[in-house]
Amino acid sequence: KLMSEMKYDAVTIGNHDFDNGLSGLHKKLPHAKFPFLCANYDFSDTLLNGKFESYKVFKKAGLKIGVFGIGIQLKGLVPKALYGNTIYANPVEKSNHYANHLKNELGCDLVICLSHLGYKYKSGEISDFILAEQTKNIDLIIGGHTHTFLNTPVSKINNEQKQMLISQVGWAGIKVGQIDYFFSQKKVIKNFFGASISVKNKQKWS
Repeated sequence: KLMSEMKYDAVTIGNHDFDNGLSGLHKKLPHAKFPFLCANYDFSDTLLNGKFESYKVFKKAGLKIGVFGIGIQLKGLVPKALYGNTIYANPVEKSNHYANHLKNELGCDLVICLSHLGYKYKSGEISDFILAEQTKNIDLIIGGHTHTFLNTPVSKINNEQKQMLISQVGWAGIKVGQIDYFFSQKKVIKNFFGASISVKNKQKWS
Protein backbone atom coordinates (compact mmCIF):
# COMPACT_ATOMS: atom_id res chain seq x y z
CA LYS A 1 0.00 0.00 0.00
CA LEU A 2 2.80 2.40 0.92
CA MET A 3 4.66 1.68 -2.29
CA SER A 4 1.49 2.42 -4.24
CA GLU A 5 1.12 5.73 -2.40
CA MET A 6 4.72 6.53 -3.33
CA LYS A 7 3.75 5.92 -6.97
CA TYR A 8 6.29 3.21 -7.75
CA ASP A 9 6.44 2.41 -11.46
CA ALA A 10 7.45 -1.23 -11.01
CA VAL A 11 9.15 -3.67 -8.63
CA THR A 12 10.71 -7.11 -8.82
CA ILE A 13 10.29 -10.05 -6.46
CA GLY A 14 12.58 -10.78 -3.50
CA ASN A 15 12.91 -13.89 -1.36
CA HIS A 16 11.00 -12.29 1.53
CA ASP A 17 7.95 -11.94 -0.70
CA PHE A 18 7.60 -15.70 -0.14
CA ASP A 19 7.71 -15.50 3.68
CA ASN A 20 3.97 -16.25 3.88
CA GLY A 21 3.97 -18.65 0.97
CA LEU A 22 2.44 -18.30 -2.47
CA SER A 23 -1.01 -17.72 -1.00
CA GLY A 24 0.31 -14.94 1.23
CA LEU A 25 1.90 -13.19 -1.73
CA HIS A 26 -1.27 -13.68 -3.75
CA LYS A 27 -3.35 -11.93 -1.08
CA LYS A 28 -1.06 -8.89 -1.09
CA LEU A 29 -1.08 -8.30 -4.85
CA PRO A 30 -4.41 -6.38 -5.01
CA HIS A 31 -2.81 -3.63 -2.89
CA ALA A 32 -0.17 -2.98 -5.57
CA LYS A 33 -1.02 -0.29 -8.10
CA PHE A 34 2.14 -1.13 -10.03
CA PRO A 35 3.40 -4.24 -11.86
CA PHE A 36 5.60 -6.95 -10.34
CA LEU A 37 8.25 -7.85 -12.92
CA CYS A 38 10.21 -11.09 -12.95
CA ALA A 39 11.65 -12.67 -16.08
CA ASN A 40 13.27 -15.75 -14.53
CA TYR A 41 10.53 -17.19 -12.29
CA ASP A 42 7.95 -19.45 -13.94
CA PHE A 43 4.73 -19.51 -11.93
CA SER A 44 2.76 -21.54 -14.51
CA ASP A 45 2.07 -24.42 -12.11
CA THR A 46 1.11 -22.22 -9.14
CA LEU A 47 -1.81 -20.02 -8.09
CA LEU A 48 0.29 -17.03 -9.16
CA ASN A 49 0.12 -18.02 -12.82
CA GLY A 50 -0.52 -14.92 -14.92
CA LYS A 51 -0.01 -12.50 -12.03
CA PHE A 52 3.43 -11.26 -13.05
CA GLU A 53 5.01 -9.81 -16.16
CA SER A 54 8.57 -10.27 -17.40
CA TYR A 55 8.99 -6.67 -18.49
CA LYS A 56 7.23 -3.36 -18.96
CA VAL A 57 7.86 -0.41 -21.27
CA PHE A 58 7.35 3.13 -19.99
CA LYS A 59 7.32 6.39 -21.93
CA LYS A 60 8.71 9.32 -19.94
CA ALA A 61 10.06 12.70 -21.05
CA GLY A 62 10.02 11.61 -24.67
CA LEU A 63 12.06 8.48 -23.93
CA LYS A 64 11.13 4.82 -24.22
CA ILE A 65 12.30 2.98 -21.09
CA GLY A 66 12.28 -0.81 -20.84
CA VAL A 67 12.29 -2.44 -17.41
CA PHE A 68 12.53 -6.13 -16.52
CA GLY A 69 12.98 -8.02 -13.27
CA ILE A 70 15.34 -10.80 -12.16
CA GLY A 71 14.95 -12.88 -8.98
CA ILE A 72 17.37 -14.85 -6.84
CA GLN A 73 17.64 -18.65 -6.63
CA LEU A 74 15.01 -19.69 -4.08
CA LYS A 75 16.28 -23.23 -3.49
CA GLY A 76 18.32 -23.32 -0.28
CA LEU A 77 17.21 -19.80 0.62
CA VAL A 78 13.45 -20.23 0.97
CA PRO A 79 11.72 -23.40 2.24
CA LYS A 80 10.29 -25.39 -0.67
CA ALA A 81 6.83 -25.35 0.90
CA LEU A 82 6.74 -21.56 0.58
CA TYR A 83 7.52 -21.28 -3.14
CA GLY A 84 6.00 -24.59 -4.26
CA ASN A 85 6.27 -25.31 -7.97
CA THR A 86 7.88 -21.99 -8.86
CA ILE A 87 10.60 -22.70 -11.45
CA TYR A 88 13.84 -20.69 -11.43
CA ALA A 89 15.53 -19.96 -14.77
CA ASN A 90 19.10 -18.85 -15.49
CA PRO A 91 19.26 -15.09 -14.81
CA VAL A 92 22.02 -14.39 -17.35
CA GLU A 93 20.16 -16.12 -20.17
CA LYS A 94 16.87 -14.43 -19.33
CA SER A 95 18.53 -11.04 -18.92
CA ASN A 96 20.23 -11.26 -22.30
CA HIS A 97 16.98 -12.36 -23.92
CA TYR A 98 14.80 -9.60 -22.52
CA ALA A 99 17.42 -6.86 -22.72
CA ASN A 100 17.88 -7.64 -26.41
CA HIS A 101 14.11 -7.68 -26.91
CA LEU A 102 13.68 -4.32 -25.21
CA LYS A 103 16.67 -2.56 -26.76
CA ASN A 104 16.78 -3.97 -30.29
CA GLU A 105 13.27 -5.22 -31.03
CA LEU A 106 11.15 -2.68 -29.14
CA GLY A 107 13.61 0.19 -29.57
CA CYS A 108 13.95 1.27 -25.94
CA ASP A 109 16.30 4.18 -25.30
CA LEU A 110 17.12 2.96 -21.78
CA VAL A 111 16.98 -0.61 -20.42
CA ILE A 112 16.81 -1.16 -16.66
CA CYS A 113 17.09 -4.46 -14.80
CA LEU A 114 15.44 -4.62 -11.36
CA SER A 115 17.50 -7.31 -9.65
CA HIS A 116 17.25 -9.19 -6.38
CA LEU A 117 20.40 -11.25 -7.00
CA GLY A 118 22.59 -9.26 -4.62
CA TYR A 119 25.48 -6.93 -5.40
CA LYS A 120 28.56 -9.19 -5.12
CA TYR A 121 29.67 -12.41 -3.35
CA LYS A 122 33.10 -13.76 -2.44
CA SER A 123 31.82 -17.22 -3.35
CA GLY A 124 31.42 -16.19 -6.96
CA GLU A 125 27.72 -17.02 -7.19
CA ILE A 126 25.57 -15.06 -9.60
CA SER A 127 25.22 -11.43 -8.57
CA ASP A 128 24.63 -8.02 -10.11
CA PHE A 129 28.39 -7.73 -10.60
CA ILE A 130 28.54 -10.94 -12.62
CA LEU A 131 25.28 -10.20 -14.42
CA ALA A 132 26.75 -6.91 -15.63
CA GLU A 133 29.86 -8.65 -16.99
CA GLN A 134 27.98 -11.45 -18.77
CA THR A 135 25.20 -9.48 -20.42
CA LYS A 136 24.69 -6.68 -22.93
CA ASN A 137 21.98 -4.12 -23.75
CA ILE A 138 21.38 -3.34 -20.05
CA ASP A 139 22.09 0.27 -19.14
CA LEU A 140 21.33 0.09 -15.43
CA ILE A 141 20.92 -2.61 -12.78
CA ILE A 142 19.01 -1.49 -9.69
CA GLY A 143 19.77 -4.14 -7.09
CA GLY A 144 18.74 -5.43 -3.70
CA HIS A 145 19.08 -8.44 -1.37
CA THR A 146 22.60 -7.82 -0.02
CA HIS A 147 21.57 -4.47 1.53
CA THR A 148 24.67 -2.85 0.02
CA PHE A 149 25.02 0.90 0.54
CA LEU A 150 26.63 2.39 -2.57
CA ASN A 151 27.19 6.14 -2.34
CA THR A 152 27.11 6.43 -6.11
CA PRO A 153 26.33 3.94 -8.89
CA VAL A 154 29.20 1.65 -9.85
CA SER A 155 30.31 1.73 -13.46
CA LYS A 156 30.92 -1.65 -15.12
CA ILE A 157 31.90 -2.82 -18.59
CA ASN A 158 29.52 -5.39 -20.05
CA ASN A 159 30.39 -8.28 -22.36
CA GLU A 160 30.08 -5.96 -25.34
CA GLN A 161 32.73 -3.62 -23.83
CA LYS A 162 30.17 -0.90 -23.16
CA GLN A 163 29.64 1.03 -19.95
CA MET A 164 26.64 0.31 -17.73
CA LEU A 165 25.77 1.07 -14.10
CA ILE A 166 24.89 -0.86 -10.94
CA SER A 167 23.03 0.88 -8.14
CA GLN A 168 21.99 -0.29 -4.67
CA VAL A 169 21.15 1.95 -1.71
CA GLY A 170 20.94 -0.41 1.25
CA TRP A 171 17.69 -1.40 2.88
CA ALA A 172 14.68 -0.32 4.99
CA GLY A 173 14.26 3.02 3.24
CA ILE A 174 17.24 4.52 5.07
CA LYS A 175 18.42 6.01 1.79
CA VAL A 176 16.96 6.55 -1.64
CA GLY A 177 18.86 6.57 -4.89
CA GLN A 178 18.85 9.26 -7.55
CA ILE A 179 20.18 8.63 -11.04
CA ASP A 180 19.84 11.25 -13.77
CA TYR A 181 20.69 10.34 -17.35
CA PHE A 182 21.57 12.94 -19.95
CA PHE A 183 20.70 12.10 -23.55
CA SER A 184 21.72 13.58 -26.88
CA GLN A 185 19.08 14.81 -29.33
CA LYS A 186 19.35 11.39 -30.96
CA LYS A 187 18.44 9.79 -27.60
CA VAL A 188 21.91 8.38 -26.97
CA ILE A 189 23.17 8.37 -23.37
CA LYS A 190 25.86 11.03 -23.02
CA ASN A 191 26.36 11.26 -19.25
CA PHE A 192 24.80 10.51 -15.88
CA PHE A 193 24.63 11.74 -12.31
CA GLY A 194 24.02 9.40 -9.38
CA ALA A 195 23.72 9.85 -5.63
CA SER A 196 22.56 8.08 -2.48
CA ILE A 197 20.38 10.39 -0.39
CA SER A 198 19.76 10.01 3.34
CA VAL A 199 16.08 10.14 4.25
CA LYS A 200 16.87 10.77 7.93
CA ASN A 201 18.76 13.97 7.16
CA LYS A 202 15.94 15.16 4.91
CA GLN A 203 18.33 16.02 2.13
CA LYS A 204 16.72 17.49 -0.95
CA TRP A 205 17.32 16.33 -4.46
CA SER A 206 16.51 17.94 -7.77
